[in-house]
Amino acid sequence: MSTQQEKATLFTSLHIPGNPVIIYNGWDAGSIKVIASSGAKVVGTGGHGVAESLGYEDGENMPIDALMENTRRIVATTDLPVTIDIDGGYGESPMEVSATVTKAIEAGAVGINFEDQNVGGEGVHETVVQAARIMAARKTADDAQVPLFINSRTDIFRLASDPSEHAGLLAEAVERATAYR
Repeated sequence: MSTQQEKATLFTSLHIPGNPVIIYNGWDAGSIKVIASSGAKVVGTGGHGVAESLGYEDGENMPIDALMENTRRIVATTDLPVTIDIDGGYGESPMEVSATVTKAIEAGAVGINFEDQNVGGEGVHETVVQAARIMAARKTADDAQVPLFINSRTDIFRLASDPSEHAGLLAEAVERATAYR
């Protein structure tokens, strides 16, 4: 079995411009075993599927300890790199995000999906606020010496329920993606 650092390095190396890595999402150890046996190079979890499989609604309604216990079971089930969905980081402040990332690393994750949606509130975090939250996640991973892959996602398009309004949000989405990078 590879070390967590080796898995994280492998996961990052699979992100090749023009040749995207395909990540199949499962929700528990059993679904991940099936995905891994199909020839996947990495596995991931989706927040909604994990929450529902444990009896919770999506959107950080699942206790973080339940998320991390599920992650530990998944990591113990496969030798593949595992990336998990941490929704909005289970907290508003960079310090709270850092605590969540620490727990994810301790559970064995080598990647996280991290959204800018204000979970439990309205809209999305201001770009500068989300960038600070991402920097806290990066610093936490660097301090742990795990090259954690942070998939920063913007939910800006959720602000407009009418898809015809999405074109007007594209510039802001690009601005956010640039700042998050």
